[in-house]
Amino acid sequence: KPGDTFSVNAAVGPRTTERGFVMAPSIGDGEMTQTPGGGVSQFATTLYNAAYFAGLEDMDHTEHSYYISRYPEAREATVFDGAIDLVFRNNSDHGIVIDTEWSPSAITVRLWGTKTVEVQSITGSRSLYTDPEKVTLPAGDDCVPSNGSKGFTTSDTRVITDAKTGAEISRRTRTVKYDPEPNVVCQ
Repeated sequence: KPGDTFSVNAAVGPRTTERGFVMAPSIGDGEMTQTPGGGVSQFATTLYNAAYFAGLEDMDHTEHSYYISRYPEAREATVFDGAIDLVFRNNSDHGIVIDTEWSPSAITVRLWGTKTVEVQSITGSRSLYTDPEKVTLPAGDDCVPSNGSKGFTTSDTRVITDAKTGAEISRRTRTVKYDPEPNVVCQ
């Protein structure tokens, strides 16, 4: 409803194997590890972009600590049960329905409502590169090898205009610093 907020963590609840979530790679304490909830960040990023392009108010979101190339730079979101959430507010005068679909290879999120704004995303250039460190961890299920990648800083500017008049309503730039992903060797 108009004025209501939506929280992924509140809607999805705890990510546990007992509730049907599968083990998948996640970033914990700066390292890749296996935790229940595979695909939750893909869903969060897809939902975040749907809310972003609908012009909804971003109440809380956090980007991944490392850049993941399948996501738009500085326009993505991660969640972690009890700690990191994706929350947005319906700041429109109309109700919104969140419609989701999934398959083993895709997630689709549609927001149904009355369109009153146009939204443009402008991705900034990369700068302030940082080199990855080499980390050696004990071999096992919790060790996920990685070649590593450079960290960098970038930005995203969201420009919202009135759908009828084209008048600019807001322009906000969010700067994001991605940490370098370590070069992980499992021994």
